Amino acid sequence: MKVLTPVKNLLSWIEIIKNWTDEIYFWIVSKDWQDKYNYTNILNRRDWNLANISSYSDAKKLINFARSNWVKSFVTLNNSPQIPDERQINEEIKNIISVNPDWLIVKDLFVADLIRKIDKNIEIHCSSLNQIINTSWIQLWIEKYNISRMILPRNVSVNEIRELATSFPDLEFEIFVKNDWCYNSDWICSSLHLEWLKEWIPYVCNRESRYKGKNNEYNDKYIEIYKKSLDCKICILSKLRDIKNIVSLKIVWREKPLNIILNDLKLVKNSVKFLKLSENSNEHMNFNINLYKKLLKKECSYKDCEIYNKYYEK
Repeated sequence: MKVLTPVKNLLSWIEIIKNWTDEIYFWIVSKDWQDKYNYTNILNRRDWNLANISSYSDAKKLINFARSNWVKSFVTLNNSPQIPDERQINEEIKNIISVNPDWLIVKDLFVADLIRKIDKNIEIHCSSLNQIINTSWIQLWIEKYNISRMILPRNVSVNEIRELATSFPDLEFEIFVKNDWCYNSDWICSSLHLEWLKEWIPYVCNRESRYKGKNNEYNDKYIEIYKKSLDCKICILSKLRDIKNIVSLKIVWREKPLNIILNDLKLVKNSVKFLKLSENSNEHMNFNINLYKKLLKKECSYKDCEIYNKYYEK
């Protein structure tokens, strides 16, 4: 199993690659493009100065450096375009393809159509934000867009992962393993990133106590729960070790400080390494618990872990 790690700026990508990630993913949100058209969100959910690579030239440097270290680079196109001008969308897609990423992570069907009109051969991954949890939709993405990998949403159980992956043995699958604290439907999470919808988060998200508001007492509760965050999910790996086409484990939450992302990377890489040596699930889980404490400096609360109890045994 490979480990896929987020890159949020030019400061972090060298350190992440030097620390032996197998794959990286990032956004390209060109400041020049946004200055020209005055749009901040066309194919991504960030503006140019937050958690992204902000020029095509920087993206090329990143991809070339990663490739020289045998690391694959994925560019995420994880938003539905909010502008009606197909010409501008086409231009941005061509700009992104021009930097020669290894793969594109795509959410929107319209964007996938445009990519295939521009380039029939570039490899596409189906984003978790599509919330695809059945075989019919996977088959559609294979037949229509010739995808190389299906990224499963974060709210699927071990048995659901197993069923989907074994139904398509020739397709790569990717699952979330670290900082995976939200088990809501990804498409709901995606929609709520729009500014005008954020006020509705407490009404649709069953982890609403994590979201900060104007009320100080509410914020204190948010911080308290955040500190106890149970956001691991690596214990499920031993239940999936025999499924050969689960090839990538995705670390999320790219806004975290670099030192925490690097600790997450060490945690997952070491867990995968010991998975090959452990004889059973309990042995692997005990190793994870000790590793969690050593690297993240806090106790693993697997007995109370929502992810463990909700998905691990299913």
